[in-house]
Amino acid sequence: MRTLWAFAGAVVLDAFAGWLFLDGHATLALVTHLLACLLLAGTMFYLLPVQYQKPVAPTLVFLFVLFFALPGLGTIGISAAMLYALYRPLGEGGMALTEHPIPELPFEPKALSAKPVYSLGGLRAILKNASEPNKRLAAVMATRNMPDQEAIPILRLALKDLEDDVRLLAYSLLDGKENSINKQINQLQTQLKDPTQQAQHWRFNRQLAEKFWELSYLGLAQGELRQYVLSRAAQYAQASIEQHPTTATEVFLGRVYLALGRYQEAQPLFERAADTTIARRHVMPYLAEIAFYQRRYDDCRAHLAALPPQANGSALQQLREYWHGQS
Repeated sequence: MRTLWAFAGAVVLDAFAGWLFLDGHATLALVTHLLACLLLAGTMFYLLPVQYQKPVAPTLVFLFVLFFALPGLGTIGISAAMLYALYRPLGEGGMALTEHPIPELPFEPKALSAKPVYSLGGLRAILKNASEPNKRLAAVMATRNMPDQEAIPILRLALKDLEDDVRLLAYSLLDGKENSINKQINQLQTQLKDPTQQAQHWRFNRQLAEKFWELSYLGLAQGELRQYVLSRAAQYAQASIEQHPTTATEVFLGRVYLALGRYQEAQPLFERAADTTIARRHVMPYLAEIAFYQRRYDDCRAHLAALPPQANGSALQQLREYWHGQS
């Protein structure tokens, strides 16, 4: 009760200070306002909860300065706001929690979009232009869902990234692909040494040739290493032909010789395959390519003319139109 009377007295005293100020007695009004602020600060300090009364001196000074800076209705507003906030905290109605049941997992994976989120060009653009390393990391991770032939050039581009994490992730993915092929090569070489499976040696030789070719075709072997793996592919393909000759293996060996630049050895292999109706449309472009490298341009045009009609807009059809447009 005493506190209420003290608070009411302080408010009346501050109102009297306002009246003195308006009546032209500024000095007397200032002194009256100082007394009112001292009384308000002491009253409010007494009303504060105990945990907010310490330290005592700074708290009293803070209250006094606060009331002194906002005379008149400001003192009433500050007092009402502080007391309401201290003794009437926010209720828990707005913080109520709603419990939701745990949703069941889907019976089967959701259908994946036929169109990937990142296109090949998009991934290259992200690796070259994205400033955030996380975006470039996501681009590298996206290559895990792509064919090796498309993913490996992007991973090689990521090896030039300035961020260590991007380079390490790209190297890890490339190393995993190369190790997988090398593991298959080791298994096939072990089977090739098994005399009990001699009847299948031609098949193992053919598969070994394909694995070495894959290292070059995917770009996992470059420079001198590429020449080496292509030589091994030619060696195993030749061994397979000697044990079990097939047109498909001869065409394959011709492609290996073509990649090695051994055109004189590749040409007869393709020419023999061209005598068969099934392989003709596959080998004519290779014969045209050999003729081009050997600068026999008339033969190159003739081989393309012998090529069966291709789909409009395809690369081979455009090549034919280019060469025959000049004739």
